[in-house]
Amino acid sequence: MSQSVLTAAVTRARRAARADSADGELVTRFGATGDPDAFAQLVRRHGPMVSAVCRRITRHRHDAEDAFQAAFLVLARKAGELDPPGAVGGWLFGVAVNTARAARRRSARRCARESLTAAPPEVGGCEPEPDFDTRAAVADALAELPERYRALVVACDLRGESQAVVARQLGMPVGTVYSRLSTARRLLAERLRRRGVGAASGAAALGSLAPDAAALPPISDCPSASVTELTEAIMAQGFALKWKLAACVLLVGVTLGLGAEPFKPAPATAPAPRPADESRLVLGFGGHIRLLKPDGTEVSRVTGAAVVKAGADMPTREASIGYSSRTGWTAAVSATFGPHGRAAPDGRLPLETRKGLYLLTPGTPPVVAPVKAAKGGEALFASGEVPYITAWSPDGKKAIGSRVTRPLIGPSEYEHVLIDLASGSVTELKLPRYHWVVDWAPDGSWFLTIRDDHSWSLSGVSTRRVLCKVSADGKTSEVLFPSKDATEPPVLVEKAALSPDGKRVAYQHGTETAVKTGKETVGAPGMQVVVLDLARNTRTVVASEPGSVDVANEPFGVRWSPDGTRIGFLYEHRRLGEGLGACWRVGVVGADETGAKTVYTTDRTEANLSLKLFDWR
Repeated sequence: MSQSVLTAAVTRARRAARADSADGELVTRFGATGDPDAFAQLVRRHGPMVSAVCRRITRHRHDAEDAFQAAFLVLARKAGELDPPGAVGGWLFGVAVNTARAARRRSARRCARESLTAAPPEVGGCEPEPDFDTRAAVADALAELPERYRALVVACDLRGESQAVVARQLGMPVGTVYSRLSTARRLLAERLRRRGVGAASGAAALGSLAPDAAALPPISDCPSASVTELTEAIMAQGFALKWKLAACVLLVGVTLGLGAEPFKPAPATAPAPRPADESRLVLGFGGHIRLLKPDGTEVSRVTGAAVVKAGADMPTREASIGYSSRTGWTAAVSATFGPHGRAAPDGRLPLETRKGLYLLTPGTPPVVAPVKAAKGGEALFASGEVPYITAWSPDGKKAIGSRVTRPLIGPSEYEHVLIDLASGSVTELKLPRYHWVVDWAPDGSWFLTIRDDHSWSLSGVSTRRVLCKVSADGKTSEVLFPSKDATEPPVLVEKAALSPDGKRVAYQHGTETAVKTGKETVGAPGMQVVVLDLARNTRTVVASEPGSVDVANEPFGVRWSPDGTRIGFLYEHRRLGEGLGACWRVGVVGADETGAKTVYTTDRTEANLSLKLFDWR
């Protein structure tokens, strides 16, 4: 006797080992081919959560079993329409709540009819729960959240998955997951407050909806009339018999005879448009932070006042030297706010404050938190200068802080420290001399550095900057570009960053364009963005902003988008002879060398605006 795939799915779910396939891959595979193994894995992963929700809402074993089956039958029918497929957990939670509600209403109507006919009560009810109303309120509030928020609460708070894993499943930056999850929790808390549910009881009730180790409900060979009724309540109306037959066939995933004609799967539904890219370019100025869409649209600003209000001890001190004809040379210490290094993998930005190192999560309002020292409960570096954060470990638990040291004689050198955020400890990181860490490989085994090569002559000291690969223990180093015997004209690598997969390096260097001014020929400063393929050892210029007789374009930053498909670059644009100072320009180019364009320019009234950070989160 043949079984339905839902029966087989539960059987496989009870004995299958943990699989590596992501939710999105499984949903896509089942939606496209009806693969029963993919469906079995989805039942195994999400069945305990669906079962818990159905039991908590219906409080009746048979009703919960019907609701459980109906929820997965809806998934079987709608798998090809989920967008994004990786958000299936949150989507299933909403379906489970709806089917459980429908099962409870149906049961109530049946009980009312039976009471009129003095029929004996139905067996199989669950034990009464004193906090049932609270649990129902939490389930309702969570189900009513927009799907993009519900998916994150279900994945992170119910299933206990890390934000990095969820980000990979949903194909979005970790920083987006972090900020969106914060918003989802806030929205859920507000909805619960309106229902009269406090924070403590709400958290306990939410925990009761988490997956548990209870056995999955038994599954019949084919949907019963009650399960079909529930399914039709969720699905579109008008195809009861067609749905009942098609559900069995779809779940089995093989061709079955329906009359004389073999079953043919329904044509795949065209996927809905993907949500807009939610990664953000970050411009950190002295005084505020601007967040831009990849097309250059400014979406928000974080001001120093808002950060102080959020709890940071701001601003920090910054020394400057100026000259005027009236007062001569003067020195001043100004107080400015701005990020103090690269964005962490989860999107938080480091801040230097008078009390030490803090991390800022942009938002409305922003959230700040000190990075605690191992002893004393104070923030790290509370008694001294916070080093500039130049790189993060792949898991975001460690960071590299760097300082420039300027001896009385000779060129500048660099000091590096390894900051362990989990333990609140700082240790010296010993690297070869004159290396400046700019990135950390995804596997954690090596650093990308820029090395200053100095040469001395009677005319002074000249510097040549080269890209290097340094082992994580600092004992070995390898020049990536340019090698000493390179035949190309020497270049000064100014900025560099690793691609998210660690296979390519994008770097910026300055160029000179020969232009004639009267009888003289001078070099006009410009810049190029180059991609170095580490495996093939090839270099490709992907963007270029040459100088001209009246314009100078100088490199100031380069960063990869979180998905590795684009490169953002920053340069200073200065019109010579106008006396209005420089403007900052942001460009974006595809990693495939296409679509290079300038997407953002600071206003002319913001000439010489102090820039502290350029990043992509």
